[in-house]
Amino acid sequence: MILSEKFDLKDQILPYILDPDHPNDWGRILDLRSNPQVTVSDTIHSQVEDLIKGNHPEEQLSKAQLQEMTAKFFENKDSDKYGCWVYYPWKYTLVHLLPEKEFIRVRTLRNNYKITPSEQEELSKKIVGIVGLSVGQSVALAMALERSCGEMRLADFDTLELSNLNRIKAGVTSLGMEKLVIAAREISEIDPFLKLTLFREGINEYNVDAFIHEGGKLDLLIDECDSFDIKILLREKSRENRVPVMMDTSDRGMLDVERFDLEENRPIFHGYLGEVDIQTLKNLSNTQRIAFGLKITGLDTLSPRMKASLLEVGQSITSWPQLASGVFLGGASVAHVGRKLLLGELIQSGRYYVDLDELIPAESEEFRLDISPAFQLEDGLLIPNGVMPSSYFPSKSELMEMVEAANMAPSGGNMQPWMWVYDRKGVLHLFHDQARSHSLLDYKGTGSLISFGAALENLRLKSAALGIETEEAFQINSFGENLIASIRFLSKVPHSIPVPFSELTEGIGMRCTNRKNAKRRLLSPEHFSDIQEMLSGSDLILKHIDDQAKLDQLAAIVGGMDRMRLFHHQGLVDFIKEVRWNDREAKETRDGIDIATLELSGTERAAMGLLRDPATVKFFRKFLMGYGLTKISKDTITTASAMFVLGATSYSPQSFLEAGKVLQRIWIWANQQGLSFQPVTASLFIFHQVLREKNHGFTLEEEKTILQLKESLDFLFNKEQKFQEIFMFRLNFADGPSMRAYRREVSDTLKFLD
Repeated sequence: MILSEKFDLKDQILPYILDPDHPNDWGRILDLRSNPQVTVSDTIHSQVEDLIKGNHPEEQLSKAQLQEMTAKFFENKDSDKYGCWVYYPWKYTLVHLLPEKEFIRVRTLRNNYKITPSEQEELSKKIVGIVGLSVGQSVALAMALERSCGEMRLADFDTLELSNLNRIKAGVTSLGMEKLVIAAREISEIDPFLKLTLFREGINEYNVDAFIHEGGKLDLLIDECDSFDIKILLREKSRENRVPVMMDTSDRGMLDVERFDLEENRPIFHGYLGEVDIQTLKNLSNTQRIAFGLKITGLDTLSPRMKASLLEVGQSITSWPQLASGVFLGGASVAHVGRKLLLGELIQSGRYYVDLDELIPAESEEFRLDISPAFQLEDGLLIPNGVMPSSYFPSKSELMEMVEAANMAPSGGNMQPWMWVYDRKGVLHLFHDQARSHSLLDYKGTGSLISFGAALENLRLKSAALGIETEEAFQINSFGENLIASIRFLSKVPHSIPVPFSELTEGIGMRCTNRKNAKRRLLSPEHFSDIQEMLSGSDLILKHIDDQAKLDQLAAIVGGMDRMRLFHHQGLVDFIKEVRWNDREAKETRDGIDIATLELSGTERAAMGLLRDPATVKFFRKFLMGYGLTKISKDTITTASAMFVLGATSYSPQSFLEAGKVLQRIWIWANQQGLSFQPVTASLFIFHQVLREKNHGFTLEEEKTILQLKESLDFLFNKEQKFQEIFMFRLNFADGPSMRAYRREVSDTLKFLD
């Protein structure tokens, strides 16, 4: 603002911009310059040199040339009265700056062409509101540095405390000062021409409308406040006024985007919160705030260290922890994505992660597990209470042998997401190492649960062959929990113990995926009868088709869904991450899908290589292409002796575990009979996600295609909708596979608590 009224030195929040062409302001400039307490910074000649360089980017001007051109610039100008003078009363400092337009141009010159001049002009018209200036301070500073808007509305009532100095850019001289004042001053020192509108009392039900509307409607609202009632109020008002909302949690780099400007009926917090009364959220204790916050984020989304920290709230710490690195990363993420949104790029609602621990894993980082009141802490691992000790304590070699057999189970992308923990009570616990299995095709962890069921079936068979009687208890109650099952060892005899399907034990090591295509042969009625016998003792349902016309229909469905998977950002990332493109990669990691096991021709292998370039897939998606990618799927289905779908009447963790057990029996039996077995189940996990989640990551057109393909699948296997499809697989007659997948070392998956 240009000051022409009384000069009030008590106003110490925003600087004074003084116009030297205004007589009153020029008098104030002279007074300040003559005041020995005021520091004067006059680098106007240097700034003009920068301006000249910016106006002549094609020339390499020497220092002498710049000085000559600057002198010429001021030939007919009084350098003292060129531009403006800005007084920062909290620093007793007077600064001489270029005129506003030139200042902004020179200050943002190094943005080009990360941000084009036309985009910079468009951003100058945008209004951004930021509520909460702890994490919000880093957002505000990043956006101010990039000049991502023309006006910032800042709201916070809180003051700086000593415990804030681990993450807020401030010093001890600012203790007790309003966080809003600290942020506003910092921004003003970066760019005094950036308009700041301040809400020093924070946001409440009385001023929220003014925050959103007064002086022009917000283009983006960034919520970084701590009060859950205000978070809900902001979202309800933003939805009412069609304003997009963004939030960063500073844990695992989680960025939350809610496009209320595009989706007027979108549930707040993506529907995770459910119905809640705002009045009940006022004055919550720290413990209550954490419990409520977990309803929004979900426990499974938190980093292991954050989960561990939650146990200490109210014990050794007063609230959840935050680090400057996470806060600054959040500021950068919000500034980057917010700028794209403000420029009209289609940023979809959802949650996005920039997890540095996942991107750059540390080998020394120990595996950590889920947190639940039912667990007790033991040597850094969380072990369930209430499990009786084993009556027999297996030797280390016996445990290694049993776990080695269990680890021969199949897993999605061969990622082997299991961790076994043998505790002091002689009980073996199976945990889900979610860092190994996070993918589009592990929706709610269901793909991993199938693997765990198969591993538990192997363990049951192998322990019986060793003469060890076991008792198994499923521990998982809800999707997303990490503790899957506990196994007690009851007794040991010198001979094998007869158990159901013990004849499959010798086939544990020979079980494998075989993707070879051979001339089609039908299965016999005896084959189908034997397969159905594998379901004994379960409530699962198995359907099959072997008619060629129906197989052709199924090939179109599976091929279409494979295309959809690769069009999905996470699906493509997962695919590239799980394929081992040469033998060296496969041997080094001992997981993932060795490309040699895909049994591809040279042409098909070259086509697969195209998928390593996301730009190619993005092009296919944009123009609805990529049908050539479905050929591999078509050959898989049309050469099958039969295609099977395994289903359950309920969609629960227990159903998926039981399905894993049954599938392992069928798989081993098939390999023992000389039949090849190949999972063809990716489409089912995508169907589940699209049917159960609003934010599934597919476009509306892709969603429509997926739902049509699901109807076609139902027509083939599940017309009356009597079961939930869990797994689909192919059986056929083929030679042995060219290559078998590598396995992790048992010692990498088994932990002993001494």
